[in-house]
Amino acid sequence: MANFSKVVVFIFFFSVIISCNSCTEHVRQTEETKKIVAELKQLVADGNPMGYYHWNGKMAEALYQQIATAPPEQKDQIWFQYCLQLVFSGDNKKGISELEARILPLNAEDIKPSNQGWYELLGVAYLRLGEVENCQQAHNEHSCILPLKKEAFHELKTGSQKALEIFTLIHNKFPSERYVWLQNLAAMTLGTYPEAVPANSKIVFPNWKLEQKNFPPFKEVAMNVGVAHNGLSGGTCIDDFNGDGLLDIFVTSYGMMDNVKLYLNNGKGGFDDKTNEAGLNGITSGLNCIHADFDNDGDNDIFILRGAWLGAAGIHPNSLLRNNGKGGFDDVTRSAGLLSYHPTQTASWGDFNKDGLLDLFVGNESQGTDHRSELFRNNGDGTFTDVAAEVGLGNLFQFVKGAIWGDINNDSWPDLYISVLGGKNILLKNRQGRFENIALNAGVEEPYFSFPCWFWDVNNDGFEDIFVSGYDSRFLPEVGGDYVRELTGSNFTSERPRLFINNKDETFSEQSAAYGVNKTMYSMGSNFGDLDNDGFLDFYIGTGSPDFTSVVPNRMFRSDKGKRFEEVTSAGRFGHIQKGHGVAFADIDNDGDQDIYAVLGGAFEGDVFTNVLFENPISKNNWITVELVGVKSNKGGVGSILELVLNNGQKIFRTVNTGGTFGSASLQQEIGLSAANTINELIVHWQNSEPQVFKNVAGNRKVRLTEGRAEIEQVELAVIPFAKSVGKHHHH
Repeated sequence: MANFSKVVVFIFFFSVIISCNSCTEHVRQTEETKKIVAELKQLVADGNPMGYYHWNGKMAEALYQQIATAPPEQKDQIWFQYCLQLVFSGDNKKGISELEARILPLNAEDIKPSNQGWYELLGVAYLRLGEVENCQQAHNEHSCILPLKKEAFHELKTGSQKALEIFTLIHNKFPSERYVWLQNLAAMTLGTYPEAVPANSKIVFPNWKLEQKNFPPFKEVAMNVGVAHNGLSGGTCIDDFNGDGLLDIFVTSYGMMDNVKLYLNNGKGGFDDKTNEAGLNGITSGLNCIHADFDNDGDNDIFILRGAWLGAAGIHPNSLLRNNGKGGFDDVTRSAGLLSYHPTQTASWGDFNKDGLLDLFVGNESQGTDHRSELFRNNGDGTFTDVAAEVGLGNLFQFVKGAIWGDINNDSWPDLYISVLGGKNILLKNRQGRFENIALNAGVEEPYFSFPCWFWDVNNDGFEDIFVSGYDSRFLPEVGGDYVRELTGSNFTSERPRLFINNKDETFSEQSAAYGVNKTMYSMGSNFGDLDNDGFLDFYIGTGSPDFTSVVPNRMFRSDKGKRFEEVTSAGRFGHIQKGHGVAFADIDNDGDQDIYAVLGGAFEGDVFTNVLFENPISKNNWITVELVGVKSNKGGVGSILELVLNNGQKIFRTVNTGGTFGSASLQQEIGLSAANTINELIVHWQNSEPQVFKNVAGNRKVRLTEGRAEIEQVELAVIPFAKSVGKHHHH
């Protein structure tokens, strides 16, 4: 009997999930859009749950039919697979019934290595049942955020009570830090932590020796404002998509029938679902999405990535959604020349050849089958050409999980960093339109199991640094166990993140330990911003794995003057235990500080959860919001660098982009100024023209700067407070 952990790891590499959403009639769609909608529907019609590993309910049905005719020596294994898929599909009660029929009464003497997975799955099913009955069906703003407040304690206690009993039983027979975490977590949900936790399993959480305690709590307001989308893992783009000057939210969900969602800011403290009106019905699935103005027409377009983790089964098309400027989007993937069929979840916009047009790198996943990554050159007429082979990228056959443009040497030619799962990471230096991998000499090949990454200037020295987080696929069932080891000061062997500080000579120094971020993160979605407007960048990590036991807090790290990071997860109320994916920092309510939107939900059919929006309560330091309008450079100013010299002597550097590789933040740059109220010099280092210097720029406002124009345009920016709490909210 394969144990539960090994089964989860096996399924992980072939998994995608599906969740049914009903579709209304299309409001307005072009023929090309209708064609991609039909193709996405056909993928569902042709899908084989046994091959895709993403229809867990249908897979359970198929396995159940096999049990009766299976050879006697295979019946137990098929039955366990059946139970596993029941739980993955969200049918926890049926899974519990099947398992208990075999293993009741619970007795430690009956637990053996051959059936340990049965008991573990039963505990997981009860734990998940408790989450569904309490955190989902009786959801409130405190649900699943550690440390739990009284309002988040489970009212229906059976799920967590049974989980605590079962994991205690297994741990006593087969000790494991994984079971320690689940025991403590179950007690937390019951409001009986730490007294109900057996003495040999108690941990200290939160550990204020490891975390910063004095940080203001953020409030979770997604339900109040109408963006608590209930779905699976997915991506998000935040920007102004309808040209009214307000930030909107676009989200995807991993299920192949999960429709994308467009939430438009209504200017009244909330959002309206305008998916249908935007012509987006039938545009489904996508684990990630990114945005930019690819055609320089002044509005933001969206690129959706599909097929991730599916290997040979992930032959799915991506989607380029062109903003038509009329409040809607048209799928132009075919006519733009971007239609290709590969498993992928990462891409990045950047003008690699400095012609003023945004090009697109798409990082595909080669795993057993060859799926070369692509570099699409923007032709300037709405079409793209794959020029990867022409510019030295013809041999990129890696399992790419992150790709991001940045300028490591300030020569205005964007370089490309590529994060690889199970291999050496790649740094491609841009030699005026051709590329050379310098990762080895630059010292940035690690970690060898990595996922999200980004360029940023951690210490405000004018040179971009690199963050790349570990995601060790060899130990995915150990997410909770590694977290316990970190809390207790024990060693763990899984990959940690790397923070590469730029040495200003095209090499980097790895300083994750010095900066306090060499921790067990298992990062998926993540992004960065400035929580407290002190001028230094902070970051948020979405944690987890498909394994249902990987319910550990998502984590927030605040910069201490660019010299180190301190964790503020617990004090700031960011420690949501549901799986974290697309993340974006943005000043959604226009009050001068950045809020955080995060997509939650897992990989399997039953692992859905509502997205969250954390309202920033700080707003005490000064700030400025800068919107660039390119003329010779691309319209959105992507790749341009802002240099701010404040009247207190501090310097701040920001590169215009959407942040990290899993979550797409607004292109307007929201910059904290600390106590300074005036910017002595605001220098725009345009990618395609000489720098512009604007002197004595006042803070606490939004400005628009156009390439080549000396005037500063002030943009009206009215504070729009988020809608107030509406109390307990139910999701079904």
